[in-house]
Amino acid sequence: MGRGIVHPVDDVRVTNPPVNEPLLADLATHLVASNFSLRALVRDICNSRTYQLSSTPNASNRGDTRQFSRAYLRRLRGDVFVDSVIAVTGMPRRFSGFPDGVRAIDYYPRSSGGTEGPNYGDDVFKCLGRSPRGSVSSTETKSAPTLSQALHFSVGDTVNPRLSCGGALEAYVKDKAQPAMVIDELFIKCLSRSPSSEELSGFQEMIPAPPVNVRPYEDVVWALLNSTEFMFNH
Repeated sequence: MGRGIVHPVDDVRVTNPPVNEPLLADLATHLVASNFSLRALVRDICNSRTYQLSSTPNASNRGDTRQFSRAYLRRLRGDVFVDSVIAVTGMPRRFSGFPDGVRAIDYYPRSSGGTEGPNYGDDVFKCLGRSPRGSVSSTETKSAPTLSQALHFSVGDTVNPRLSCGGALEAYVKDKAQPAMVIDELFIKCLSRSPSSEELSGFQEMIPAPPVNVRPYEDVVWALLNSTEFMFNH
């Protein structure tokens, strides 16, 4: 949910009490009763009304940052973002030392030598703020945007090589599919929703007729993957 009942989650001390101690105790009791099944715990949390609250604030919860009265907007963690781009485009990414198909969230650096200092394993994780595994502190994971991230999203090897969506855009061009239909499918694929009338008309102005190549559709995919709606968990 972007914030712990104890926050940061690994800062458990008397001077940093939980914001809702009865809730924390109840979750602990539930975890024990389910024989420490994390699947059962996550399922119950995700099915709860609190987890499903809107991120749009109202007059009563606009100032709340700790009591879970609304969802809190937060950037996708670096490895989650990489996996999301791969899932949307259908084009995998290799990670050194691991077999094909390994997800970014399952990747960890494998290197010989000393263990002192940061170790990201892959430069994309350093750019996106993943923990360098220098310690067990959760604060090592960074979510703040940086200039290097903006440059990487624009010209790096995470988004740009996957704009073709594994040949799917080429198929649209060959089939002479109507741009409105293609734009709608790309929105659903990237943002899990259809475009608004304003968004649809704006993109259609870029693609006035079935295009002769995939470049206009690649521009649409690039714009959606670089949108705040895609980069943030709502």
